[in-house]
Amino acid sequence: MARYVVIIIMGNGLGLTRGNRREENARERPPGGRRFIEWLADAPRVSLAAGAFALGIALAWWWGGVSAWPWVTGAWVLLVCAAMLRRGHSRVCGCGMLLTIAALGGAWLTLRHHRVPEGHLASMIGEQPVAVRMRGVATSSPVVRDTASGSMAVFNFQPPASYFRMRVEALASRDGAVAPVSGDILVRCDETLPRFRPGDRVEVIGTFRRFPPASNPGEFDRATYARALDQAGMLRVGQRELVTIEPVERSAPSETVNFWRERLRARAGAWIRSDLPPDKRNQRDALLAALLLGEREPELVELNETFRRTGLAHVLAISGMHLGILAGLILMVLRMTGRSSRWHALVLIVLIVTYVGIIEARLPVLRAALMICVGSLGLLFGRRLRLPSLVALSGLILLAWKPSQLFDAGFQLSFGVVLGLVHLSPVLRRAWFGPRDQLAPTGGAMLLEWLKDSVAGGVVAWAVATPLVAHHFGMITPLAALGSIITLPVVAVLLGVGYLKMIFGAILPSAGLFLGAPLVIAADLLVSVVEVMDMLPLATVRVPFPGSAWTLLTMTLIAGWVLHRTRLQRRALWGATVMLAAWLWWPVLPVSGSPALRIDMLSVGDGSCYVVRSGGACAVFDAGSSTDLDAGRSTIIRAMERLGVSRVDFIAVSHANLDHFSAVIELVERFDMGEVLLTPQFLEAAARDPLSPAGYLCSVLNEHLVAISAVREGDGRSLGDSTWTWLHPRRDDVFSLVNDTSMVVRVEAAGRSVLLTGDIQRGAMIRLLDRFPSNRLDADVLELPHHGSHHDAAETFVRIVSPQVVMQSTGWTRFERDAWAAPLAPLERLVTVRDGAGAVIIDRAGTIRVERFRELSSPP
Repeated sequence: MARYVVIIIMGNGLGLTRGNRREENARERPPGGRRFIEWLADAPRVSLAAGAFALGIALAWWWGGVSAWPWVTGAWVLLVCAAMLRRGHSRVCGCGMLLTIAALGGAWLTLRHHRVPEGHLASMIGEQPVAVRMRGVATSSPVVRDTASGSMAVFNFQPPASYFRMRVEALASRDGAVAPVSGDILVRCDETLPRFRPGDRVEVIGTFRRFPPASNPGEFDRATYARALDQAGMLRVGQRELVTIEPVERSAPSETVNFWRERLRARAGAWIRSDLPPDKRNQRDALLAALLLGEREPELVELNETFRRTGLAHVLAISGMHLGILAGLILMVLRMTGRSSRWHALVLIVLIVTYVGIIEARLPVLRAALMICVGSLGLLFGRRLRLPSLVALSGLILLAWKPSQLFDAGFQLSFGVVLGLVHLSPVLRRAWFGPRDQLAPTGGAMLLEWLKDSVAGGVVAWAVATPLVAHHFGMITPLAALGSIITLPVVAVLLGVGYLKMIFGAILPSAGLFLGAPLVIAADLLVSVVEVMDMLPLATVRVPFPGSAWTLLTMTLIAGWVLHRTRLQRRALWGATVMLAAWLWWPVLPVSGSPALRIDMLSVGDGSCYVVRSGGACAVFDAGSSTDLDAGRSTIIRAMERLGVSRVDFIAVSHANLDHFSAVIELVERFDMGEVLLTPQFLEAAARDPLSPAGYLCSVLNEHLVAISAVREGDGRSLGDSTWTWLHPRRDDVFSLVNDTSMVVRVEAAGRSVLLTGDIQRGAMIRLLDRFPSNRLDADVLELPHHGSHHDAAETFVRIVSPQVVMQSTGWTRFERDAWAAPLAPLERLVTVRDGAGAVIIDRAGTIRVERFRELSSPP
C-alpha cells in the first residue's frame, strides 16, 4: 500500500511543479513528449531533484527503520504545505518540493531495501541452512565453474559445480504440503548438470540459506549485493539426481527472449575466442570476455588484482568508457549513411539495448547504457539534453530502480567522475592550456588539442576518484591518471577490433581469422602495460580507511582547488589540505592510547585466522580455511588491510592441516613478511612428502626467500609489548593425530594472558595437564581447541584454564549442535559463525573488552 502512495505523491508533485508556471507558459507550451523533454532539459531543476532524492535515501539508510509510513506522512504534509504556498512564495514552495522528494527517497529505500514482502523467501528462512524442496522456473542456463581458487586450489579434489538462477514459485514440506512463495535464488549443484534452457520448470531438493551479511572488516557484503539483485539466497544441491528438469514450450515472449539471449551470449563468446593463438589462452580469453561481454571468469582473479592495485580496475568492467567507445563507433558508421540525427539516435538506442541484453548486464553497464539512451531520446525529440541534465536524470532513474546502489562504490565512482568531468575538466583545461582551438588547421594540432583535453580530463577523473577509492578500498593510486591516458587508446582499439570480430564471426567467419592477430596484440599490450605499472614504486599507496565526512570534505576541497581564483582562497585551500592529510593519517600515528594487546579473530568458516597486534607490531596465528581455499585473497587480506596492517612480523602455523595455512602464501605475497614459524612435526611432514600441502607451502616459502623457523616447547618471541611462550609440542613428541601436534602458545601483555591452542585434542590436552601446573595454563582469554570440539577432556581443560573470554572459530556444522552452550554460559564467548569477526582488546591497565563485528556494522 505504501508503495502506491509514494507513486501518487510523486505524480502530484510533478503536477504541482508544472502548475507553478501554468499561467505564464500557457501560450508557449510545446505539445506532448517535447514538453516533457523541455522539463528534463532544465539542468538545475533535475539536479536538485536528484540530489534531494539521494539525500532522502541516505537518511533512511542511516536511520534503518522498517516502516515507510513516517516518510510517506512527511511527504504528504510537505506536499500540502508546498501547494498552499505555491502562489507568491515560489522559493518556499520549491524548498518544500525538494523536502517532499527527499521524503519520497527515504520511503522508497525503506520499501525496497529494509522491508521484505510477505510470502518472500527472505522472510521465511534465516541464515542457518535448512533442507527444502523448491519448485519454480529456471531463469538462466547452468554454468560450470571450479569450486576452489587460490594458491592451494591444486589440492582441491572436488569436481566443478554447476550454477543457475531460479525463480521460486512453491515450497514443498516433508509431508507433501505445498506453500506458494516468491523470490529469486541462486542454485549450486556439486555435480555437472545437463544443459537446459531458461524457462524450463525445475524442482530442486537441497539446503537453502540466505546470503549472510559481511562477517569481517573490508569483506564484500554479499547480502546487500544479493538484495540489490533481488536474490533471496542460495540453494546447495549435493547430487544431480536431486534436480528435476521439465522442458516446456516457449510460448511467453519473456521466455523466448531469455532463450535467445542465452544463445546469443554463448555464440558471441565463441565468435570472440575463435581463431586465437593457443598461448596464454585462459587468461587472455577471460580478459576478452570481461571487456566485451562483461563476464567474470575465475582465470581473471589474479589479473583483476593487478588492475585494481594500479587504479585501472574500471577498465575490466564494462562501463561508460566501453559503451561510449561502442556508441562512437556506431555513430561513425551511421553518419556515413547521411541520414538525420533522429534516425541515428533511434538506431543507437536499439543497438545499445540489444548489446546490453546480450552481455552480463551488471549495474555499471546499466548505468552507462541508461545515460546513452536518455541522451539519444533528447536527440529523438529534437532537443539536445545538457550533460548535467543527462547525468542527474540518469542518477534519478537508477536510484528509483535500485535505491541501495547509492552506497555502491561503482555508482559513486561513475557519477562522481562524470560530474567532475562535466564541471571541473573544462575549467582545469583553460587554466593549464588555455581555451580549446576549435579550428585546429592540421592533424598534428588536432592531436595536440586532444592530448590537452585528455590530460585535464584524466587528472580531474583521478582527483575526484581518489577520495572515493581511499574510502572504499583503503588505497591511493598516484599513477592511475597516467595509466588511464596510456591505456585508453589500447582499450579503444581492442574494443573496436573485438566488436568487429563478433560481427564478422556471425556473418563472415573467414574474415574473423584476420582480426584475431590484432585482437591478441591489443590484449597482450594492455596486460603488459598494467603489469609494468604495477611494478613501479608508488603504484599503490595504502592509507587508513577514511570515513564519509573526510571523503565529502576532500571532494569539496578538490573542487575548490580547481575553481579557486584568489591568493587568499589558495592559502585557505593549503590549510584545509594539511588538516585533511593529518586527519587521514592520524589513526596510524603511534599514540599512547593504543592497547597493550589486540586479537582479531577473523570469520573464515571452517578454519582459523587470528591477527595479533601489540605496540605497533603484528603477528598472525594460523591463516586458512577448508570452506574457502581462496579465503586469503577474498577475506583475510581485505580484513587486515581494513585493520591497517602493512607488515607482519611473523606467521605461526599451528599444525599441518590445510584449514590452518591455506592462506599463508597469499599473505606472504601481499605483506612485508618477517618469518614463518612452524613446529618440528610440520617440517618433518613436509620433508617426508614434498608433494603434500605442507611440502608445497615450504617450497613456495623458500622460493619467496621467506625465513622458516622451528618452534617448540620453551621457545619465546617478543611482539611489541607482548611476550609469546610456546608450551607445546616438544621436538620428540609423537601423536597418532596430526591435530595433537598443534602448537600451544601463551601470550602475555599488561598482566593478562591469552592461550592459543590450535586443534589440540584429547592426547595433547592430557599431556599439557601432566607437564604443567595449573597456574602455567590458566589464562584470561582462550582459543577454544579444535574449533570447539566437545568431549570430557576438553571440558576439564577449559575448567583448569578458567578463562574470562572464549574465542571460537567455526562453521555452522559444528555450531548447530553446540555442546558448549551450557558449560560456557557464564563466560564471554565469541563465535565467528554467529558474531562474525571478533576482537579481544586488552588496554594498558589490563582491562579486557570484546567487540563483535556484526554488532558494530549493524545499522543504527
